[in-house]
Amino acid sequence: MNIKEQKEIWGNPNSWLTEGHEWSEYFGTTDNLWNILYPKIENYLKGEVLEIAPGYGRITKYLLGKTNNLSIVDLNKNCIDKCKEKYGDKIKSYIVNDGKSLNYIDNSFDFIFSYDSFVHMTADVIECYLIEIQRTLKQNGFAFIHHSYFFGYENPNDNIAGRSNMSPEIFSKLVKRYDMNLISQNDFRVSEQINDTITIFQKL
Repeated sequence: MNIKEQKEIWGNPNSWLTEGHEWSEYFGTTDNLWNILYPKIENYLKGEVLEIAPGYGRITKYLLGKTNNLSIVDLNKNCIDKCKEKYGDKIKSYIVNDGKSLNYIDNSFDFIFSYDSFVHMTADVIECYLIEIQRTLKQNGFAFIHHSYFFGYENPNDNIAGRSNMSPEIFSKLVKRYDMNLISQNDFRVSEQINDTITIFQKL
């Protein structure tokens, strides 16, 4: 989806009838999903933390259980408003962005995290975010990004579950293009039909 489409879809409260928990059903519950995700990030989750595109805060709750220094940024004001309602001053800062920029100064974060959002972003938007991640990560900081591993129809809107056309190889090339070091890439199945990718990388 392009930025306009994402804003229309995720800016609509009808897209959040269960606050995103329906997308955890493959794992049973969101608690179970977090128990799978946390071992993958526990060695990196420290210092100043940023979550990109938290939606209604499905994973934000668990990040807050591990850090007192969490900031969030989302394209949609309704998502930021919902997170403010739920988490208040537990979150360090809330920003509504333009869907491709991080409105923070250089070298702000030790860890940047995004789950279940990059899977819908077009390659050009992902590239914009990777430039911004490189800029806002501190030296030796890490990022964890869950993204699509899918090549389907010419029009990605026809792809299963709105997945963007992306591959681990393309994502890896983008990471390296902006002088970051690939740590790992692993398949991550989220349904019987969908196998995504988790990429972890570091700013040197």
